[in-house]
Amino acid sequence: MVINRTKRSMLNYSEKKLMLIQTLMFVFFASSCAAAKQPDKIEINNNLSACTYITNTKISTENDIPLLSFDLKIDKPISECGCKSAQGAYTVYTYTENYKSYILGGKIVLMASKHKSLPLSADKNLIDNRKLIIEFSCSQPD
Repeated sequence: MVINRTKRSMLNYSEKKLMLIQTLMFVFFASSCAAAKQPDKIEINNNLSACTYITNTKISTENDIPLLSFDLKIDKPISECGCKSAQGAYTVYTYTENYKSYILGGKIVLMASKHKSLPLSADKNLIDNRKLIIEFSCSQPD
């Protein structure tokens, strides 16, 4: 009987050790994946807020390209906000330790209320774990 108890306690010890290792590995991988997914904080500066509303913002990734999806509501034409056309501009910056770094910018058509998606950077590693500032404004005339 003593041999059976020892064998049983060794088996329990081995099982416990395996479970502990599996749990630690899961926690490590889950935390490292979660840390690399989303920027720390998003700040949206809508300089056209007298004419447009941006709601329901969400960041996702498609083919390693981070995207901002949002609902755009046009309250009045952006020409009433000083724009020369129905094209607006957006600019993405990261902000770390009092330094604002340009990441990406482009034009966006602002004629109708609809759901929109915009790329935030050419590579998700440029914005991971950083504060993002996304600015919407009038585009420069061509």
